Amino acid sequence: MPNWTKEQEDAIYKDGTNIIVSAGAGSGKTAVLSERVLRKLKNGVNIDELLILTFTKAAAGEMKERIRKKISKEPSLNEQLDKIDNAYITTFDSFALSILKKYSHLLNVSKNVSIIEQSIIDLKKEEIIDWLFEELYAEKNQSFLSLIDTFCTKDDGEIKRYIIDINNKLDLLYNKDSYLSDYLENYFNDAYIDEKIKEYEELLLNKLGIINGFICELEELVDGEYFEKVNNSIGELLIASSYEDIRNNLNTLPTLPKGTEEDAKILKDKINNLLKELKSLCIYKDKNDIKDSIYKTKDITSSIIGVITRLDSHINKYKFEIDSYEFVDIAKMAIKVLEENEEVRNEIRNSFNEILIDEYQDTSDLQDLFISYIENNNVYMVG
Repeated sequence: MPNWTKEQEDAIYKDGTNIIVSAGAGSGKTAVLSERVLRKLKNGVNIDELLILTFTKAAAGEMKERIRKKISKEPSLNEQLDKIDNAYITTFDSFALSILKKYSHLLNVSKNVSIIEQSIIDLKKEEIIDWLFEELYAEKNQSFLSLIDTFCTKDDGEIKRYIIDINNKLDLLYNKDSYLSDYLENYFNDAYIDEKIKEYEELLLNKLGIINGFICELEELVDGEYFEKVNNSIGELLIASSYEDIRNNLNTLPTLPKGTEEDAKILKDKINNLLKELKSLCIYKDKNDIKDSIYKTKDITSSIIGVITRLDSHINKYKFEIDSYEFVDIAKMAIKVLEENEEVRNEIRNSFNEILIDEYQDTSDLQDLFISYIENNNVYMVG
């Protein structure tokens, strides 16, 4: 029997709550997870009452073989050995797909739904956006034409790639449709923009605080005459309390006298680098100028949202017609089944003694949401 540390023993034996095991690479996380499974089986839990989720098929296969090897050394668990091939040791994607297929009738999709090849859907998205752009050009859509004039020089290839890329990222949001439909209202209003400008101002003031700290250190290393020059140069900046105060008092430090200690030179360079950084961040005249610049992006943002919405419509129609989807679509549809059907939620929730997740740090918000619908204070996360 391995000599487990106190922390590893806690990770193997603790029960009755959701658990996160946080440890670095090579610290035995997967070994602890498989040992926990063995302990569960010895306590009378069946292997098919555990849901063990990984991120790749290879990892799922390795996990299954690791557990199989442990079980095979325990004669009392022969019955579990017979069940392991049908146990739920699988990937998030595969488990979501199995739920969708089982309850496909609840979403009016075929139970033969399949996963589309990534290369195929990538090419199709490019084909659709090419066609969509031609349609928008023909319509002489002014908002769209303004977008093209603003961001395109030689051709529109880069903006097409940008829209596809941002759309792929937005796909990771479960509430993507409402997020887009509410975006302008939520993010282009005085209250939200003022809050963000305040956060930006605080970020600048924090950087100024670091400069102040370095200045105090510098004072210990230089003579009074030089430090007076420092005060004359950036004294007003050091007491700044707003964006405008910072912007209007930016300067650089005076040249150090000959023979100055190396430590003082290093500090001066650090301070000047921070001053340059502040200058690069204070490009607007004042906070009202920042707000105006944000509002000026509203029409372009609206245009991008419009293109994405139309793009989605065509892509989703294509997927529905061929009855084949991306993994992110499968995850969302599985979540929709769970969200809208309490009986299904309870059936799955009551099927598992514990849900064990390997490499938890790699989980997405979608996967976390998926788990939240089937967990029962019994999630064991290793990462």
